[in-house]
Amino acid sequence: MVGIIIGIAGLLSILGVALFTYLNRNKEQEPGTPPPDAGCCGAHAVCEKGLKKVETTIDYFDDEELDEMKGVPSGNYTDEQLEQFRDVLYTLRKEEIEDWMISLEKREIHFPELLKAEALDLLQG
Repeated sequence: MVGIIIGIAGLLSILGVALFTYLNRNKEQEPGTPPPDAGCCGAHAVCEKGLKKVETTIDYFDDEELDEMKGVPSGNYTDEQLEQFRDVLYTLRKEEIEDWMISLEKREIHFPELLKAEALDLLQG
């Protein structure tokens, strides 16, 4: 009789843990979260830092030479210009990359399409 009670208690414990795990997994996936808009760069950590975008001060990262590229579409950079972006990107610490991308946006410098994957890898790495 005691063995049956212990077995039922164990089974209920396992079911409870399984239910708890299932419910917590579903909490992480917020169903009401809208998908990113079509113009999103994919760097959600950057896009979601809206408060920094509102600030009017611009931080420079020893990249003043990039100001020459103001208004150039993100897919129209020359190889030399791409290397200028890449040189700055790879000198930044991981925690500076988001702020640098925001700085570029404030300066109306479009981040090169060809470097977005590299930047995201550095952010996640």
